[in-house]
Amino acid sequence: MENDNNTKYKAGDKVYTKVNPTVPLIVRRFYKEIYYCTYAEDPEKKELALFEREII
Repeated sequence: MENDNNTKYKAGDKVYTKVNPTVPLIVRRFYKEIYYCTYAEDPEKKELALFEREII
């Protein structure tokens, strides 16, 4: 895993996407400039791979 010291969001943080700010996501990990997030309400749903600019 990359060094998390220079990332805006850490694993376990609750975030939202700009396109759907009503659905909470949980950051699972950060790797090669991509945040891998699971749905907070439904962790069994397929996870999302997002760039920092897509997250609020």
